Amino acid sequence: MRVAAPLGLVLALLALASCTPGAAPDLPPVGVAAVAAQRAACEARGGNFRALGASLSFCQSQTGDAGKACTSSRDCEGACLARSRSCAPLTPLPGCNEVLTSGGQVVTECLQ
Repeated sequence: MRVAAPLGLVLALLALASCTPGAAPDLPPVGVAAVAAQRAACEARGGNFRALGASLSFCQSQTGDAGKACTSSRDCEGACLARSRSCAPLTPLPGCNEVLTSGGQVVTECLQ
């Protein structure tokens, strides 16, 4: 006596049979591999890879207009420093800094 297999089971077996063993899906890196990829990309652009604590890392680069006079963030590659009214030498700036917005208003910007 022969028992017919349910259609769902047959389809599932066919789907599994079509899988290619050893073929890795094209997924982006995560965890340590992602941080290593970010570090490599940052350094390839001439930046310095920095870590703030255990969970925040970023790519910091020198700006080409460091020290130039500014009246708003539109005048700078990075931030326009409120106290000196000059373009910041690095971007981004870690910690809390008073900067000028694109409208020229003083705000405190924090990267922590």
